[in-house]
Parts: sequence; C-alpha cells; structure tokens
Amino acid sequence: MALTLSPPFNTQALNADGLHSDMWEAHHQDVADALQVLAANQGVTDGSDAAAGQVGEYMTASASGVALANNVAGNIVSLDLTAGDWDVSGNVQFSAGAGTHNSFAAGIDSLDTQSAASFPTGALTQGISTSTRRYNVTATTTVWLVANASFSGSVTASGTIRARRVR
Repeated sequence: MALTLSPPFNTQALNADGLHSDMWEAHHQDVADALQVLAANQGVTDGSDAAAGQVGEYMTASASGVALANNVAGNIVSLDLTAGDWDVSGNVQFSAGAGTHNSFAAGIDSLDTQSAASFPTGALTQGISTSTRRYNVTATTTVWLVANASFSGSVTASGTIRARRVR
C-alpha cells in the first residue's frame, strides 16, 4: 500500500494556548487512521483465525452423501464469498457401489480435475482434489464444488470447499 502523508509545515504546530493547531490535529488523525488500516491488513501471527474481512480469512463448507446421476455434473456444496480477492479449492470423495466406473471429475464452478482410469468393477472410493481458482469479486458471490462421474450402478459424493482471502 503506497501511502504519503505530508505534515502541514506552513502552519504553526501549537496555537496560543499551547495546543496543536487544527491542521496538525487533522494530520495526526490521518497518520493514526493510516496506521490502523496498515495493521488491519497485516494478517495474524498468533495462531488465531483472521477476522471476517481481514487478509487470511478462511471459510469452509462440507456435504456428504450427494447422489450423482451418470455423466451429469452435480453441485456438492457451496460457499458465499464476500467482496474481495479469494483463492478457492476443494476435494471430493466418490463412493461407488457395484458396477463399472469410467471416470470421476471435480472442480470449483466447473470440472477442472479428472481421474480417468480402469477402475475395479466392485465397490470403491476415489478422492479428487480440485485446482485452486481465484475469485476477485465486488459483491457477495456463491461458488460451488461440483462433481461428475461416468458409471453404471450408483455413486454418491462427499466434499469440502474452502476459501482464503488473499488480499
């Protein structure tokens, strides 16, 4: 943060009563306000959670047992991001019953990570982590953890979405 504060050199610092002049009082208040803004944007170093609106703020949400339809992207869980600059990521755990399983995919608002392989035909679990996606928003915005599976039989998904305010 670039900050320039110039003291009012052309004004006497003290008035006739020995108190700071109005110009110097205003300058001191500007300095105090600037220091407060800088301190608020420092993050935390004491192991506590950053407060809402501060750099480092962290949010998370989880859901489990969401039934998926074959080859149809489904919403697993959402977060409401407040105005700011966020990094968002997630992970999905697929639980498949008996049947064939061709691919699993997950992402934030779209499918960006896919696992395609020769999976066993019996019951199985498969976990996928999404890539990290940046959201720089000026108003509250809902983001979703989404999942997709290509299969015969049944598949449910559980997942966690997380977001950290980066600035």
